Amino acid sequence: LRDTAIIDLIHRVQLDAGKADISFAAAFTLDATLPAGDVTVRDLAALYIYENTLAVVELTGAEVKSALEHAAGYFRPYQAGLTPSELIDPAIPGYNFDTAEGVEYTLDLRRPLGDRVVDLRFGGAPIDPARRFRVAINNYRLNGGGGYRMFRNARVIDQANQEIRELMIDWVRRNPEIASTPSDNWRILP
Repeated sequence: LRDTAIIDLIHRVQLDAGKADISFAAAFTLDATLPAGDVTVRDLAALYIYENTLAVVELTGAEVKSALEHAAGYFRPYQAGLTPSELIDPAIPGYNFDTAEGVEYTLDLRRPLGDRVVDLRFGGAPIDPARRFRVAINNYRLNGGGGYRMFRNARVIDQANQEIRELMIDWVRRNPEIASTPSDNWRILP
């Protein structure tokens, strides 16, 4: 329901390892935490429980928006009086709700499905629908997992053989200070 430092860590790793402009990732578990102080390999592995590998694809700005619109389908249409958790569609697993880093955007649940992404920006400016971007995703998404067809049809720029959780461990070894606050690059309305 909001940006988190843990998912931002996954995004940072994917952006760095893939030399990407934009990263898409989902939460695999809603009770993931990192303790204050020293972080172990076990702590990091618990954040990314699947054996997914990293892929970098080329998408246009319009396709990036399409992927975010698909992700916004995780939420039912807005109804006043419902709690945020009541707005989640129980038929859609949480791991199919991707967020993106490298762009700023708002999901307006008052708008109809397919038209919920508003104020999508890259580098502070409205995203150009024709511009091409390097987008980091996992191999499950590359194969269209979760219904993300725009990824399956995208041109593959690079694919890593190393698991994303291994990339995370390597990244934290090189960058021992993990941010404890999110980038807050996206939000949900109302």
